[in-house]
Amino acid sequence: MTILQVNVVFGQGSTGKIVADVDAHLREIGHRSIICYGRKEAPFQSDVHKFCTEAEAAVHKLANRAGMLMYGGNLLSTRRLESVIRHEKPDVVHLHCINGYCVNIYRLLHFLAKADIPTVMTHHGEFFYTGNCGHALDCLKFAQADGCISCPYPRQATGALFFDRAHAAWCKMKRAIQSFKPDKLVFTAVSQWVKERASLSPIVAGYPCEVVENGLDTDVFKPTPLSAEALKKWPQNGRKTVLHVTASFSDAPGTFKGGDTIVELARRMPDVNFVIVASYSYVTGNLPDNMLLRGRAGSQRELAELYTAADLTVIASKRETFSMIVAESLCCGTPVVGFKAGGPESIAMPWCTRFVEYSEIDALAVATNDMLSSAIDRKNVSDQARLRYSKEMMADKYMAIYQSLFDN
Repeated sequence: MTILQVNVVFGQGSTGKIVADVDAHLREIGHRSIICYGRKEAPFQSDVHKFCTEAEAAVHKLANRAGMLMYGGNLLSTRRLESVIRHEKPDVVHLHCINGYCVNIYRLLHFLAKADIPTVMTHHGEFFYTGNCGHALDCLKFAQADGCISCPYPRQATGALFFDRAHAAWCKMKRAIQSFKPDKLVFTAVSQWVKERASLSPIVAGYPCEVVENGLDTDVFKPTPLSAEALKKWPQNGRKTVLHVTASFSDAPGTFKGGDTIVELARRMPDVNFVIVASYSYVTGNLPDNMLLRGRAGSQRELAELYTAADLTVIASKRETFSMIVAESLCCGTPVVGFKAGGPESIAMPWCTRFVEYSEIDALAVATNDMLSSAIDRKNVSDQARLRYSKEMMADKYMAIYQSLFDN
């Protein structure tokens, strides 16, 4: 069987690593795997194709700001992708995150439906079933029969600076997805919460949806002692340590990942170390003395060392469809606390995690203190998490879906 996966990136970022893990598993068990990606660069590998240039993506983004639909540009890159699909003749196409201004999603979906190619679409974010938003937060306009009319946040939802294009995008996404025959399209959701949200949307109505939780490399994410190099950047005062991992950290109020909440938590708990692991940091004010901006981890192994060294991991996002941070931390044996953000509390093991209502900082502080003082068998946390979140289990579930579509 030949499987062709499409994603915005390959081998990097959460979805890029997931695609790489599925690719490696397919090759290992004797199937042909083809990757098509749109942004950034990936190491050379056979059967890997980049279909969009960075200049094309930049033009698409500018056109979107002027009013073009976010998922409706880039005809040249889309034609390249279609050309690869025609040439390779895959048995199944798997669409992951294909936002990133790299492809015309509507045209691609109509192409796959017309060609009668069995297709899997994964809800890593919410945009397939909202028609616009990667995270719709508390808005449920996408669930209405007539779609997103009078979007309350059109700039955030559609990217356009001057026009509300939410309804037009919702209608185009629905027409594109509904062009598939019922037995030719299967959706997957990375958490039960995402599956329940998707079930509200008329855009994806009538098509099956299965939960396939994200997997990771459990040979890397396991209890791992700090290396001598990592130890140099770790607090040495003997206090308990809370870890916060994010791509970009900011203490500005109202940020999506909740950096200001982490700062407030550190101020309330002066006898606890707070270590921030982030590729980028934007600080607008004075941080408390017990907070360390460590910078990014140099590798996945080093990140596993940091999870292992911490007593607790905390997340404060407004919304997450899954949360690789939760899975990674638990695989390393480290409990997690955070706000209820949708995905995290639905994929976490409840006996070693605690989630409170969003923005309730008092409750988060209590949960943090309680978890820091709890006697939790960290080896048991790691053992159970590494069974649940293994990349092999994820790939096997995807393989079963591919096989079912192929057999049909």
